[in-house]
Amino acid sequence: MSNRKCLVCEHLENLSGRILEEYPDVIRDLIRGRSGIYALYRRDKIYYVGLASNLMGRLRQHTRDRHRGSWDRFSVYLTIQDDHMRELESLILRILEPTGNRQKGQFAKSENLRIRVNKLLAEEDADRRAKLLGGCVAERRRRQKAKSAQGKLALAGLIDRSTTLRGERDGWEYRATLRKDGTIRYGDEVFETPNAAARAALKKPASGWRFWKYRDKDGEWVGLRNLKS
Repeated sequence: MSNRKCLVCEHLENLSGRILEEYPDVIRDLIRGRSGIYALYRRDKIYYVGLASNLMGRLRQHTRDRHRGSWDRFSVYLTIQDDHMRELESLILRILEPTGNRQKGQFAKSENLRIRVNKLLAEEDADRRAKLLGGCVAERRRRQKAKSAQGKLALAGLIDRSTTLRGERDGWEYRATLRKDGTIRYGDEVFETPNAAARAALKKPASGWRFWKYRDKDGEWVGLRNLKS
């Protein structure tokens, strides 16, 4: 038997609300004092979603409060742990948007990625325009990206196809590949920075920006740092 912890341990789905009146003892014995998520339905459509530490008490309450007469069936999902119950309720509310819930689910710490998506789409559009127009527009775009790139993967997006890199030290020649995503493949490994790739090749710390060279548009081998200028 798996030792993996579960969220929902028992459930009852799509029961008539009349069972709470006609067979209260049966349902009470199963869910009284139990915590979990519950859903109320009206004519087979979701009406309300909530969480409760006493599901039986909450359902009985909804037969008398403002929701009285607005629902005819219900489901309950009993849980063992409640660490993420509030977030789970919010997730359900945001997806289903039940008409009976007055508040929309809120996430306490989740980052809204819409702003980042908008920025990434703008970057993608700028790259496409630069590639189509070419010439000084493409060069200006490359310089703009090189100036803003920092830290790991600082070479990301600066080339539109894989490029061969060459390094020389003490009469030995080393070859690597700069990939479109800014990583460098040396041998069977992939590195996120030029320094890391140079260290792997030379077996000691080294400046990858100076060590690695690539062919520029004139066919000359120039230092990798030129991509950032």
